[in-house]
Amino acid sequence: MALDRTWKMGKCLLTVCLLSAVSAQAVAQPAALGPRETRQSKGTGRVIGTVRLEGSSKRPPPLNVNKNRDFCGAQVPNESLLVGLEGAIQNTVITIRGLQTNKPTRQLETFILDNRNCAFVPHVQVVPVGSEILLSNSDPILHDVHARMGQATLFNVGLPSWRQVKKRLIREGIVKIECDVLHTWQSAYIVVTSSPYFAVTDKSGEFVIEQMPVGAYEIQVWHEKLGKQRRKIVVEGAQTSKIEVIFSCASC
Repeated sequence: MALDRTWKMGKCLLTVCLLSAVSAQAVAQPAALGPRETRQSKGTGRVIGTVRLEGSSKRPPPLNVNKNRDFCGAQVPNESLLVGLEGAIQNTVITIRGLQTNKPTRQLETFILDNRNCAFVPHVQVVPVGSEILLSNSDPILHDVHARMGQATLFNVGLPSWRQVKKRLIREGIVKIECDVLHTWQSAYIVVTSSPYFAVTDKSGEFVIEQMPVGAYEIQVWHEKLGKQRRKIVVEGAQTSKIEVIFSCASC
């Protein structure tokens, strides 16, 4: 009888231990996210758009060269307003401002501003705040890169053909680039932005911005000659949001 009672007590203790282990495992195991929660946390969409000029426009006349004409020629193309088929506007800068916070930052990289055939290349670009810009000169003549934001000079660098210089852009805004060695026709723009989502329109006036988190945003559109516009857009997970921006210019 004593042996039987001892066996039963041991069996009860074993059962209690097993139940306790199962309960502890259930508590330690995190609850699985539902399908909707997973989509919201990982879902991203894309924004595509077109920027066009309404009405007829005239291509800006070439720019006259007043120095180093033996190399540069008498004139160079004017890139201040490049309009293609169906009014497509090239070199329009698109930045997307989040109405929500905690968006991922874009990895910084080195961008290039070259002097090529007596012009700055590229004529327009957009870079994140904190990026470095590599200044170079592919021409066999002396150039200069004078960068201003408003009236303030950010840097002014002389560039013989053998020299390359890196400069870091730490202020958000529009940087105008000019050449101070009497190459008065040369100009370029660098838009420095804190937004991780940006683009520049191509020859078709089109742009694409990938990996946009779900949310409501403000699109800021800038062109050196046509000015600024702002639009609202909503991005939904795994979908493409489209937008068309129309500029008009009576004097173009």
